[in-house]
Amino acid sequence: MRRLIIINSILTFLLLIVFILGYYLLEYPDDFDISRYIRDAEWKPFALTVFGLVIAAIALSFLPLTKYNQKRKATIFFAALQGLFLSLFVFKMLANYKQNKKEFDDLLSQYKEKAAADVKSGFIEIEYAGGLELADEREQKMGDEIDSVRRTYGLSYRNSGCIVSAALIKAQEEYERLTKSYLDKRNGPGWEERMNGQIEAIRTSYR
Repeated sequence: MRRLIIINSILTFLLLIVFILGYYLLEYPDDFDISRYIRDAEWKPFALTVFGLVIAAIALSFLPLTKYNQKRKATIFFAALQGLFLSLFVFKMLANYKQNKKEFDDLLSQYKEKAAADVKSGFIEIEYAGGLELADEREQKMGDEIDSVRRTYGLSYRNSGCIVSAALIKAQEEYERLTKSYLDKRNGPGWEERMNGQIEAIRTSYR
């Protein structure tokens, strides 16, 4: 009986671990942050699931299937149900991870191809994810001047929209990494500081 209690305790602990780590697999390729997963976890459904398994095990213990007493049968059924549920949960999480990884790999491949094509064409278009920008006429004029400065350095920035995901952000970061060496070679040492100084001068003139 003691061994069954230990097995059930281990299975419950594994369910807890898989439940928490499942958030990472669902959000892949988001950065791993177990403290956030614990904080954002939906603990009520987890507690109800474990409670439901306990009730199901007790109900099944009334079946006249073995020579064991009811308490022992309930413990055995609880272990079996936890093992089954754990297996199903792991299978589902791995399936989600596989799908998310495939989508991320495809997106990453697209941005790598775009980086190679843009380097070949000699003009880099850096995307960033965020909300839609609503600018008045004065801000639009300032934006046009800033964009003109950036174009002299061989690049521009484009808002990719308000839909933000870890996969998109990481793919955009990879694009920037792959194109940085080209921009460094094209514009020479310290080009970012020079460009940012010119942009800041424009912004100051509009204040």
